[in-house]
Amino acid sequence: MRARVSALHRYAKTAGYDKATANTYAEVAYKTRLYRAAGFETFEEYCAERWEWEKRHAYRLIDAASVIELLRPKGHKLPSREAHARPLTKLRDGDDLDFTAIAAVWSEVLKRFPELRKLKAKDVEDAVERYLAALAKDWITLDEWNETDTNAQREALIPFQTNKTFNPQDNASIEWAQWSWNPVTGCKHDCPYCYARDIAGRFYPQEQGFNPSILPGRLSAPTNTKLPGKAEHDISHRNVFTCSMADLFGRWVPSEWIEAVLASVRDAPQWNFLFLTKFPKRLAEFEFPDNAWMGTTVDCQARVKAAEAAFADVECGKKWLSVEPMIEPLKFSRLELFDWIVLGGASRSELRRFFQTAYQANSWLRA
Repeated sequence: MRARVSALHRYAKTAGYDKATANTYAEVAYKTRLYRAAGFETFEEYCAERWEWEKRHAYRLIDAASVIELLRPKGHKLPSREAHARPLTKLRDGDDLDFTAIAAVWSEVLKRFPELRKLKAKDVEDAVERYLAALAKDWITLDEWNETDTNAQREALIPFQTNKTFNPQDNASIEWAQWSWNPVTGCKHDCPYCYARDIAGRFYPQEQGFNPSILPGRLSAPTNTKLPGKAEHDISHRNVFTCSMADLFGRWVPSEWIEAVLASVRDAPQWNFLFLTKFPKRLAEFEFPDNAWMGTTVDCQARVKAAEAAFADVECGKKWLSVEPMIEPLKFSRLELFDWIVLGGASRSELRRFFQTAYQANSWLRA
């Protein structure tokens, strides 16, 4: 037994498969209790002294090794790093790894990154998230909606309880809302600076993509999310950036989708829901509760007149402007129509590779 342990150690250290082979050894050692043959009382002690691993890290490596061993007999090009295999361990059938799912996701990864040296762990994580989202299929695209009869459309929007909640914002650049909520996603504007399209390309299933879609299960999120205590002193913790991955009032969006979202807004008066659109003229078609803050994007002078004309007829809790990105100096005639202005530069996107600083936008301001 000791000879077998020594051989496995040599194999782990000398094989060109580096960490992946070491992971496989850890799995064998754990499953067959070979660590005792090596003179250790517990697996934790073995990992700490022999490999300088913590118990938690060792178990992650064991899972990654299991993924590699599942892929090996099928002739797949194998993950060259443990970090590439680890995200695949999310794909499970009960307590066991789901080989079918793992093979499908890894095949997709290899198509995009045939040269593994260019592959990052984040790329594998994104592929896993896309697969899991497609498996859930909790969306209805605009094309699917238009092909559905009226009764089926009505049934799709009947409120039902889920465990969905708001997403806490992890982007420090959006300081005015600590939450986001996307019961509708996708857009047809095709703006060159659109960050949302890039996010959808990374995380959304290919079948959904950035096509306008409604996710009925998310309509219960406002009542599922508990208002934090910080909201008493910091309004950003009460503010929800609504449909940050869409333009809810785009001319292509069915009015039924909009009314379904507004119904959820009315049922959650403890929150402020911040909307943003490039079609402010359409806002006059709807009635808004006081906790709906309606905004419009004005990134160039050509949008100013339409924004001022539309908001003269809008009744809502707050009216606001997003001058972000501010791509040229702007002149307003009726700025008093708006309660609040957000100003910023342009971030990079797949279609716009340069970055415009907020400083440049600020230099265009005039009192």
